[in-house]
Amino acid sequence: MGRPVDLAIVGCGAVVETKYRVALARLESRGIARVAALVDPNPERLAALKRHFPSAKTFAAVGDAFAQVTPALTVVTSPPARHAEHTLAAIDAGSHVLCEKPMAVAVPDAERMVAAAQAKRRVLAIGMLRRLYPGLADARALLAAGALGDDVRFIYREGSVYNWPVTTDAPFRRVTAGGGVLMDFGSHVLDLLSALFGAPSVAAYEDDALADGVEANCRIGLAFPTANGTAQLSWTQPLATGLRVVGTHGELMLRPSTLEPLRWRRRGGSWEVGRHAATWPLDLETQGPRGAPRSDYDCFYFQLVQTLRAVAHGEPVPATGEQGLAIVRAIETCYRRATPLRLPWLTATEQAALDARHWSRQWAAA
Repeated sequence: MGRPVDLAIVGCGAVVETKYRVALARLESRGIARVAALVDPNPERLAALKRHFPSAKTFAAVGDAFAQVTPALTVVTSPPARHAEHTLAAIDAGSHVLCEKPMAVAVPDAERMVAAAQAKRRVLAIGMLRRLYPGLADARALLAAGALGDDVRFIYREGSVYNWPVTTDAPFRRVTAGGGVLMDFGSHVLDLLSALFGAPSVAAYEDDALADGVEANCRIGLAFPTANGTAQLSWTQPLATGLRVVGTHGELMLRPSTLEPLRWRRRGGSWEVGRHAATWPLDLETQGPRGAPRSDYDCFYFQLVQTLRAVAHGEPVPATGEQGLAIVRAIETCYRRATPLRLPWLTATEQAALDARHWSRQWAAA
């Protein structure tokens, strides 16, 4: 397979440590890629990750890294507010980019990322991991075959108590994070629904963010070319996570945050389990072996391999920069239409007091 492909990792925090590290080590062990550069302003994070990738050079700033290393692919896992800056620096240095979600916190930033990749003819992939889940492939096949019929509607719920390891309050401040639960796994949700139903259109949005904080709970009304429905997201409640899609001829149920197979049935029939047969290439050989993901770690590995195959062979990436831009636009539309979330256990007076502190009041005044 030739010499391993050089990679640069920009941002050495929890995303890499808990998600990408195993996949990167697997790429190195198979001789497919080599982590050549680690970039982070925090020396403790750099030291912790370098223990796993001892041959990598370490840098505090991207400019210094790209002055000394010429990676074929840069994986951007820095805080979302810096995704655009780091992606543009990598593309300007001649590198292809896999940028973690959300692609950016503002539409103009995402547009600049896409334009730069197009101008320099670089691959720009977005880390929408759920596009690699077999259940999504099964759901798309069923919908494409018309198995659910017409008048397709959906309800999506996803929620858990926030437990991501943080070292500052940056994820909970709008000025540094751009948003809360919607910006976080809401970007996955909107992308997955877009993969099923087409380009999203926001019909309504309400959340519970106050003052300069971010939302912990939200509800979105969505319209797509082939379906309509609602999505409810939470950082504070362990919701019964799942997607239910119903049409005139049948329905399906999917737990999109896991690799569980979908279940579906024709109207009046018994539940059936999806085929769960989607596979992805295991290496960069044009006719090489394929494998099925059985864990999130597998999905991160397949995502990296497929992005490298896009660089080497011009194959499609799981999620493109243009698709990432569409999600950033949808999120921005949500925030521009934000209204206070209705909390039915509050009295009218209590709800009015909460409404007066809703972040959209400040945003409108500004």
